[in-house]
Amino acid sequence: MPHVPLRLAGTLLIVSSLAAAQTASPAMPESLVIARHTFFDFGPPNDFYEIIQVDPNGNDLLVQRALVTPQGQACLQPPTVELSSGALHETMEQLLASRNPCAIPEKELHREQKRCKKCMVFSGVNVTMQVSCGGKDRQIRMDILDRDLFDPAAGTPKNTSWSMAVLKQLDTALGPGVMEKPTFSLETSGPAAPPATPLVQGIEAGDFDSLFGEQTKVSEIAQAAANGPPPPPTVAIESIGSVAPIATELPKYPPIARLAHVEGLVEATFDVGGDGLAKNIEFVSEPPGRMLQLAVSDALSKWEFPESAWGKRGKVSIRFKLNCKTNPA
Repeated sequence: MPHVPLRLAGTLLIVSSLAAAQTASPAMPESLVIARHTFFDFGPPNDFYEIIQVDPNGNDLLVQRALVTPQGQACLQPPTVELSSGALHETMEQLLASRNPCAIPEKELHREQKRCKKCMVFSGVNVTMQVSCGGKDRQIRMDILDRDLFDPAAGTPKNTSWSMAVLKQLDTALGPGVMEKPTFSLETSGPAAPPATPLVQGIEAGDFDSLFGEQTKVSEIAQAAANGPPPPPTVAIESIGSVAPIATELPKYPPIARLAHVEGLVEATFDVGGDGLAKNIEFVSEPPGRMLQLAVSDALSKWEFPESAWGKRGKVSIRFKLNCKTNPA
């Protein structure tokens, strides 16, 4: 074996060490944040924004999710922030299927994003995964197309398919999410304003806005949701003529009227029959909408009057009010 000078041997050792350091795989991240924007071609709401945090918790992983939903139909679907949490009894490496997001080449991600430039996409999911790689934050973008979600032979590329598998595990730990929401709801109460957890405070402060792009400010949606849902619509009797009932029932606010943002004053006259019930109901002015007229007529037919009112003509004015802005600025 030829003799290698000591100085040359030392140089070779240094070069070899540097080469090994350059080719060594980066460490698996200990925690991660995923921003998921799910969009549909039906609604409103059409868009849902989620921030999912995954952190070590002993031998498990703690998973927290904030689902931020913009306002849908005015007065019916206020902006909301919904929280959920869960645990995964596995390591970060197991969650990520031993695939280190720090080691995914940027060229691969770019190629997957450009795979369908001219395709028509009606629904889908935009995913941004943020991890710490060598002390610096890295954002990894992947687009899940509608065909990836609903076509078993979509030909989904590997990184996008991998991200879908990771999200599936997280959704299992967190419980029902966007896909389980009804396509439309007439519930006006909505969830209460979210508690001031560190995750919610971070969202309201704009800590996660950059993960969704410049066009979307989830912080503004969360700030609006912090005010809580608008007050419910009300139905109230403004005036009753000289013929006073002994039993009344307020009209129900028709859901279709709330959807159409119909409100206003309904004035009606009626005769009191020999059975003490309202008959021959007529509307003395142009009502705000036929649907409110029907609601008033149905309620009046159930009113009861004393014998002293039988055969007399009565009058009533009933106010329907949405109690919220139908055209918010």
